[in-house]
Amino acid sequence: MSRRDLLRVGGAAVLGAGVGPFVWASAKGQTFDWKRFRGKELFVMLAKHPWPEEMVKWIPEFQDLTGMKVNYEMLPDQQQRQKNVVQFTAGDPGTDAFYSSLHVEKKRFWKSGWYEPLNPYLQNRSLTNPDFDWNDFTEGARTTAAQPDGTISAIPCFMDALILFYRKDIFQAKGLKPPKTMAEMEELAKKLHNPPQMYGIVYRGLKNANAATWDGMLFNFGGDMLTKDGKANLTSKEAVATTEYYARLLRNYGPPGVVQFNWYECSSAFSQGQIAMYYDGVNFANILEDKEKAKTAGKVGYVIFPKGPGGQWAATFTPGMAISRLSRNKEAAWYFVQWSTSKKNYVRQLVAGVGVPRVSAWSAPEVQAKRKYPQDWYEAYLESLKVGRLGVPEIVGVTEYRDIIGVAIEKAIEGADVRTVLNQAQKEFQELLDKTEKA
Repeated sequence: MSRRDLLRVGGAAVLGAGVGPFVWASAKGQTFDWKRFRGKELFVMLAKHPWPEEMVKWIPEFQDLTGMKVNYEMLPDQQQRQKNVVQFTAGDPGTDAFYSSLHVEKKRFWKSGWYEPLNPYLQNRSLTNPDFDWNDFTEGARTTAAQPDGTISAIPCFMDALILFYRKDIFQAKGLKPPKTMAEMEELAKKLHNPPQMYGIVYRGLKNANAATWDGMLFNFGGDMLTKDGKANLTSKEAVATTEYYARLLRNYGPPGVVQFNWYECSSAFSQGQIAMYYDGVNFANILEDKEKAKTAGKVGYVIFPKGPGGQWAATFTPGMAISRLSRNKEAAWYFVQWSTSKKNYVRQLVAGVGVPRVSAWSAPEVQAKRKYPQDWYEAYLESLKVGRLGVPEIVGVTEYRDIIGVAIEKAIEGADVRTVLNQAQKEFQELLDKTEKA
């Protein structure tokens, strides 16, 4: 794939115009100095995910480089989001920088005034390392990080795409090939389902969390969460078909208790050798390929999510590192944000098997020489980004939307009538839009 292709990768994943090059502001004689804020102490709020888990290993290097001290807390993603909201609503200045799930928080945090705009920092030569290079990020990542008015709210950490993991060893032993269509995926789940030794398939059943994987399937059924004029669209024939399919596979071929499974439980079950196929984020490969903890290490195959009746798309998500507008250490926090998202660290992230949105990292010699995963992981990742679509509606009430559709999905998995639960979700979602999306 050429540099031009890579720059465009993920561009279809988001709405809005890309954010282009900057004109540097005058530094008035000042030059960039990593030691500028020596002695400062920062607090960073992180979510438990492969990217932060790799990044924190290198924090001692940042402390040596800058003379600053960094304290951090890492929580499961939903808990981290909730804690951010509580702290920011209360006006608490204790958090300086934070990992932001842009697909959930972007519009709400922007309208609430909780993001420190990063444009002035990126344009200031005295505050930004000359090697940082904003334009090294893919167009899709830059667009996701920007608000409708061009304000940059975060620096993209990675671009996650939902793909299909499968047990390569089992498929090969049985003479099977990975599915190319969703119909084939259901057939294979049925064929490989042999409880309690082996369950055919797993993906998120837990309410709220299940919205991401459901949205991805909805795209492949030809549907969308919103109509073209921004109304709720949860009772369309595509939404009904998606929910029936989603619930049927988990109910018939998923593990017991799957309605309580988020990505962590799904990854754990698959990595312990209990599942034949698993649908979730490409970056969870680090769990599945862990040679010390996973029984599946070296046995996993990776493919783009199968084509559905409405086409082939991949739900994508781009978190970022942001600065709290309430912070009393904003410029020092910017040093941490730019360091954590630097070219050097993104090469290390990719070597560790975390997909990143910096173009230069993918062609770095270290990445070519030290590939952590099989070739099909890289192929599935890049092919998915080519057909990527933002995996949630870009609205203020994303969390509430995820709760609304999540409850409907959970009830459907448990056997409730699909049209009944979607009718209720449609009503609640439209009420939410009427309340939160007013101009």
